[in-house]
Amino acid sequence: MKVGRVLPLVAGLLLGASQLAFADVTFTVNDTPGHWFDAGPTWDLGGTRSLAVINPGDTVHFTQNNGRKAVESNHTITNLVWPKGADANGPVGPMGPYDSANMKDWSVKLEKPGLYVWICKLHPYMLGAVIVDDPTTTDGKNPSGPAFDIGSDLVLLGGPSGTIPFPTVTPAGPTDIALRVLRAFFIVTNPGNWKDYSKADGSATWAPKYPEVPVNLGGVFIPDLNAAMQNYFVTTKHIDGNVIEKQHKPAKNGIGEVWVDTQFELTAGKPEWTPGTMTVLSATDWNVKRKIALPEQKMNNGHNFWTSNDQKEIYQTEWHGNSLFVINRHNGKLIQEIDLVNGEEVKKFGGQKCHDPAHVMTRLYPGSIQQQVHVGCNGDDAVVELDRDPATGRLSINRFISMSQPGDKAQTQPHAHWMGFDGGSMITPNSNTGDSTLFNFNSDSIIDKQKTGTLPIATGMMPDSSKSYVSNYLGDTISVMCGPYPKPADNCVPGQLIKNIDLLFNGHYQPDTGEISGPIGGFSVQTPVSPDGKFVIQGNTLTGTITIIDTKTDTLVKMIPCDPGCHGVNFGAKKHGGYYAYVTSKFANRLIVLDYDPGNLGTKDNVVANAQIVGAVVLANDNVPKDDKIIGNRGMGAQGVMAVPNVYNGWVQELPVGYKAQLTRAQRNPYGPLPGQNPHDK
Repeated sequence: MKVGRVLPLVAGLLLGASQLAFADVTFTVNDTPGHWFDAGPTWDLGGTRSLAVINPGDTVHFTQNNGRKAVESNHTITNLVWPKGADANGPVGPMGPYDSANMKDWSVKLEKPGLYVWICKLHPYMLGAVIVDDPTTTDGKNPSGPAFDIGSDLVLLGGPSGTIPFPTVTPAGPTDIALRVLRAFFIVTNPGNWKDYSKADGSATWAPKYPEVPVNLGGVFIPDLNAAMQNYFVTTKHIDGNVIEKQHKPAKNGIGEVWVDTQFELTAGKPEWTPGTMTVLSATDWNVKRKIALPEQKMNNGHNFWTSNDQKEIYQTEWHGNSLFVINRHNGKLIQEIDLVNGEEVKKFGGQKCHDPAHVMTRLYPGSIQQQVHVGCNGDDAVVELDRDPATGRLSINRFISMSQPGDKAQTQPHAHWMGFDGGSMITPNSNTGDSTLFNFNSDSIIDKQKTGTLPIATGMMPDSSKSYVSNYLGDTISVMCGPYPKPADNCVPGQLIKNIDLLFNGHYQPDTGEISGPIGGFSVQTPVSPDGKFVIQGNTLTGTITIIDTKTDTLVKMIPCDPGCHGVNFGAKKHGGYYAYVTSKFANRLIVLDYDPGNLGTKDNVVANAQIVGAVVLANDNVPKDDKIIGNRGMGAQGVMAVPNVYNGWVQELPVGYKAQLTRAQRNPYGPLPGQNPHDK
């Protein structure tokens, strides 16, 4: 068998001398950054422990309960890439669609040779892969020369139909999109490949490393995958291998603070599988002010923030865990932890739970001291609603609101919802069911639940609730949805799909050659609308770009380079008028400050042409007050981002007087009518 020839070649270099034969392989599903599907240290292929090679007919095991316990949250194991025909008789074992997220152990026997990649639909940076290696594959020149056969006829989850063909080669050689997906896999699953801006000294460069193994890519023999990838992305495309630029602060100050979830940062008081800190920045001097790890609570992958209307409390979700935390914004101290799975309060609700709480927002009651907080239960079907005590700031669970309709069988698994400016509505992206729910609080009912695209993950809403934007992570599209208060010109019914904006296959990108002629995005994540309603701005993980949509035309109008794993976007006030977009990335440790209107030109047509990165802040600085010692992945995993004060329409009108005094008249009322008024009433 070819296995016997391959192993002597790679065992000492990559796999360890103890591994003498391919066989069944076990992946531990866990919450440790970079090693979410961990085949163990013997499978250290070029720095990743999430790729293994097996023979046809071998079994892949996934364990979440047996052996080393390293997981607290629910997950799925879902096909991302697989050989065409492997699914001829249905989904590939446990890697097919799920009715619900779970914490089960799974096994699957894989027969058809080629590359299999899987993903967790809740936490879609979680990647693992196996190559089912055809024993007869050689390098094409030397019959006895081995080569791992990735295959040429693969299928990729995504696109309007749910799957798209994924050619790896053309007569001219490997396709650009195949190489980009390989590049993304080896960045995501190898922390050594994450971009560290703390190393910027004017000469240090960044280029990911890959396994030094022979590969047969659809009949094209590559004697050294690392050399080939370096040649393509460093020498030919000039994407990698560039000097890590020193960071500069924006020349113009923002207002208040910026809170960032540095989700993969490791600290001494927590196990590596409960990582994460909150990093607090000053928007007036652009320095890190504080790090908060909550070691006693073992905050596990803290993911997203919102703030109380008086800006005194920060609400923090625990995405790979069970809890919502209430933090004193001024001193960083914990006020309250609400366990949404095992807590005493949950027991009152007949077995309903909120696994993997993802995003959090407040619901407005304009002119009232009453406030509610809503959290998306990404590992379940609901959004949990909590009441806030106006005297103490503490929260209590009020109810669970299902995002499913009667007759639905599968969990919706809502991720990053958005609330209407007047407290009357909420839209959710349902990552498991590929649709979006529009909920009406006035009638206490679902208005509509409409199909969007593959793995919808985030939403944004116009300041007047006329339209919403849903980011379809694996569909590479943004779905424009009719809001609860459509403008007459929108000619739409609340909750229904208006159009899909294609980010990747829009004619600006040639997947074979990699030629780019206009704005593109891929694996888009957070998708907020600017407080003035002019633009939607997305972070794109696959392409490492920031993309901008004009809300007048709902067209893609601008692309700006970002970092690997570009993810989070939120808006904060710029001093003397206008707004900054704060952008975070999972696999780099800086916060980008984007000014989409640096001249404060307002409604002039050429405003977006001037959009630019005006500065950045390195998040690795831990020489600040903190509640635990930082020991690894410094500043990495930046995802959730929240500016204080909250300047979105509806929320900005509820700010304390001290914050309002720092804002311009336009910032204090960015979009017309006061909250509580239908913006289209005459």
